[in-house]
Amino acid sequence: MNFKTILKNNRAAGLIILTIGLLLTGQLITGHGIVGADSVFHYNRFYETYSQLKHLNFSWFQSVYGFNQSSRIVNVVYGPLFAYLNGGLLILVHSWYQYQIISSTIVYLIGGLGMYQLLKRLKIRPIIAAIMASFYLTVGWMPRWQIGNNTTALGAMLMPYLLMITFEMITDAKRPIHWKKLALLMSLTIEIHLLSALLFMLILIPAWPYALKIATIKVQMLLDTVKAVLTTIVLTANTLVPLIYMSLTNHLAMPADFDIVKNTLRLDPLNNTHTTITVFLLGVLIMQMLAILNWRHDRLNLIVTLLGAIFFWISSRFFCWSIIVSHFPMISRLLQFPVRLMMLAYPLLIVGLARSFATISSWPIKKRFFNPHWLGIGVVSVIWLVCLAQAVMFINQKAQIGFMPRVLTSKTTSIGKNNSQKDRQNVLKAMHTSNYQTFLKQLQKRVPDYLATAEANVDAMQAAYSYGASVVDQKSSIKIQAVSHGRLKLTWQADKSGRIQLPIVTYRQSRLIVNGKKLTRFKRSLVGSPTVIQQPGQNTAYLSYAAPLWLNFIIVISLLSWLAWALRMVFNHRHPQTNDHFVSKDELAVRSYP
Repeated sequence: MNFKTILKNNRAAGLIILTIGLLLTGQLITGHGIVGADSVFHYNRFYETYSQLKHLNFSWFQSVYGFNQSSRIVNVVYGPLFAYLNGGLLILVHSWYQYQIISSTIVYLIGGLGMYQLLKRLKIRPIIAAIMASFYLTVGWMPRWQIGNNTTALGAMLMPYLLMITFEMITDAKRPIHWKKLALLMSLTIEIHLLSALLFMLILIPAWPYALKIATIKVQMLLDTVKAVLTTIVLTANTLVPLIYMSLTNHLAMPADFDIVKNTLRLDPLNNTHTTITVFLLGVLIMQMLAILNWRHDRLNLIVTLLGAIFFWISSRFFCWSIIVSHFPMISRLLQFPVRLMMLAYPLLIVGLARSFATISSWPIKKRFFNPHWLGIGVVSVIWLVCLAQAVMFINQKAQIGFMPRVLTSKTTSIGKNNSQKDRQNVLKAMHTSNYQTFLKQLQKRVPDYLATAEANVDAMQAAYSYGASVVDQKSSIKIQAVSHGRLKLTWQADKSGRIQLPIVTYRQSRLIVNGKKLTRFKRSLVGSPTVIQQPGQNTAYLSYAAPLWLNFIIVISLLSWLAWALRMVFNHRHPQTNDHFVSKDELAVRSYP
């Protein structure tokens, strides 16, 4: 790589870093964290793994530090490795505020640099690629990790890398499936957010038949596909197999139903958020959709724009969501928000826009007052700057308050004792303390996801209220502490014998010992909180989770596979190989897109 190339790449990185800095400005000036809709839920997950790493007391299944030390199972079915990665980050930083700033920066960098590399591989000029990559950070789901800690934002972060793999599938006739990269990307996505991985399949599945059609060695492509699938299964077995096992052996509370139509994309005068789009940006995208019909010589642009337009349409209220939900009501629980599909639409449309402006800037027409090169750069710069200004203003408004509106109006969230202004200020102050638990105690969330309910198909809000009454809001003198081997120890004093409900939850595999006696049958609340017999004086209870040996074996094999993969990547980095590489710029130049 020569000096000129390095300089161009540094300029691109500098533009992306500048965009990130401006997006973080509101938080850096106010010193406020932003409490989003999913912040408390995920921060409990990460506090759990942070504490396990800090105390070297590991519990793969039940929570023994986070979630009010309730023993509820979350991380193992919701991306355990990603949770431990964030727990490690919490060890390096000193407050939730610092964590939020650093983690947001990392997400923006991965997503922005990924989009830049994607556009560069598609032969987009570096300056246009850098501007469009920076623009990507300002719209849709990308800012949602900073302001809401929504994991769909992490799917948006990885989406450019999926498109790199997909474009190789439809252009590389000799080796359409680079199975190592495909397996690694899908495994990472499953470990981070399972729903994003399922949405990725909406891109991969249509591309696969075309890749098979153009493949010169079809048997090799089929073998590579099988390798990618099997490798993904092995790497993600640590979370997929426990999820299946838990679902088959317990009645797990599922996510709440949402009004599908109300959670479609809508117009907003100022904000391009995950649920809204401004008239300005909508106009830009519509112009791209219309213009591409006249540019059929660029078939790649036509395909990505049409596909992006389809996902855009499905995300909106103009799609027949009410009819679909009436026939398939589970959609409102599984998908919840049709705007999740904008995670796919925006990257595709941005690729189309970049191709269009690259075409404009390469026009051979050059006049005194008309230079196509500067015209293309000027227009994409205006798009980026307008959307950046709108995103910065939106984030700054939320940073001033410190809370997203949905948090302040949520029926399952409580702030302090009575949600007063003083309580809110205490929560924001707690984000700066080095004791992570202070924030988690002052801000409580009662989402019932993956709790074991007494019966199937329990209403999510009913389960949430039961969890609040049984665990979060229960006032008792019971002391709960994590002890060796990932167990919970509960101690309390009683004046007389009788029944008492413990502020924990249990599953079919839970093992409860009270005063030295193993209990096999006991009364459970709707969400599994046990009622036991106490004795006068000191009482002690131990709770553990007894996973079957075969399940532990599968988890160990999966984790060892990740370790072997990581070691292999380190070895290959030190001793580069020529096979299974990304398409170079020179190779792209001699290929024709479908």
